[in-house]
Amino acid sequence: MEYFEYHNVVIESPNSREAEAYRKLELNIAMMSLDEKIQVIQSTSAIPEDGKTTTAINLAAVYAEKGEKVIIVDFDLRRPKIHRAFKKPNEKGFYDYVNGDIDFHDIIVHDESGIDLILTGKHLSFPHIVLESHKASDLIAKLRKEYDYIIVDTPPVLSVTDSLIVSKYADGVLYVVAYNKTKKDDAKAGLLQLQKNHARVLGSVFANIDIKKFKGYHGYDYYSHQDKTS
Repeated sequence: MEYFEYHNVVIESPNSREAEAYRKLELNIAMMSLDEKIQVIQSTSAIPEDGKTTTAINLAAVYAEKGEKVIIVDFDLRRPKIHRAFKKPNEKGFYDYVNGDIDFHDIIVHDESGIDLILTGKHLSFPHIVLESHKASDLIAKLRKEYDYIIVDTPPVLSVTDSLIVSKYADGVLYVVAYNKTKKDDAKAGLLQLQKNHARVLGSVFANIDIKKFKGYHGYDYYSHQDKTS
């Protein structure tokens, strides 16, 4: 059982360098959206515990503080984390929408931060089949009509195929790499998997940098794969 505590520094420490780094990440995405809006943003990594969920919740907080209507969808159906990050009971969510004849509005959780959430709900077998279903793609299509931004948290690329399936629904993928943790070969292998699946990789978020040891660096940095792919 995991007991990792997720920190939304944009909300908890809005004047910190870490929070400012997430605002720069949002700005980078905005600059890439000049010709075509990037509305559905997927967060993934090569291996577990690389910071993908932390990136998702903090990016959503940046959009919320700008007055944008934003929702986080937890598509990490095997090891859901968004309910823990926001300290919500995971009693109803995407699985209920897939299994039952209910309106998608009924599974939306409204957090006091101004960020809406769709949690996973109770467990179902074969998550990859569920994610390939018409209901999954239909949900994203419906959310596009009601939200300015949809942030989708997905499993690590090298663990399961789920992230590759979800990348078909996303306008762009943020690939999170943890400093001093993610092995170089794993980072390259995960990125190659996304590229082979024709995912639009917006860039890498370099996570877990200790700013006390590296003056001049932020807690999270962004690297565009349009500029550098190695």
